[in-house]
Amino acid sequence: MPILSFLQLKPQDFDPKYNFDYTRPNLPETDTRGRLPYYLPIGWYRHALRVSDRYEKDDNDWLGSNNGPNEWPVAFHGTKSHAVRGITDEGLLSSKVQNDAKREEAIQLEGDDADKPGLYVATHCNGGSHPLYTSKFDVKKPNGETESFHVVFQCRVRPNPKSYTEYTSPVQIGHAWRITNPTYIRPYGILLKSTSIKVPFE
Repeated sequence: MPILSFLQLKPQDFDPKYNFDYTRPNLPETDTRGRLPYYLPIGWYRHALRVSDRYEKDDNDWLGSNNGPNEWPVAFHGTKSHAVRGITDEGLLSSKVQNDAKREEAIQLEGDDADKPGLYVATHCNGGSHPLYTSKFDVKKPNGETESFHVVFQCRVRPNPKSYTEYTSPVQIGHAWRITNPTYIRPYGILLKSTSIKVPFE
């Protein structure tokens, strides 16, 4: 698939049986994961990452869909195309943080423990991670035409003990979560959307 090659991704990065098309009609807008609201990324397509054997000494309860006691809730991380390969390989890294908009506010709320680089995810894909944190990129198709896309990582976030501070800005809808421990965020899918498909808040 040209877009995955453009992003420097390989078949072994994926677990296709968990791919999901969120452009399908009649999908619910909300569900629950990890006993928290899960706002479906309507209008996107998920390429599921191969994560079943990635985390040592851990089962896959974190990735469940029945609100079990060890299930982690869903959040989204919008990014640019050049960052996709690195995040797929290494996850979200504090060393890559360039803009930490809520750091001072987090220190006021949480004390000195929050005085370290913060990683951000959003409760909503549309109006949260996208379009604020995504940038359009162009991919040439086999027929010579060019198509434009946006990319967002679908993630799970450790819920207990609560691993994040929560804010109503700068997202347009929902909440932004600031997380200082990268191991508390696990990307498990790459969401792609063509700019020819219109979704709310674009």
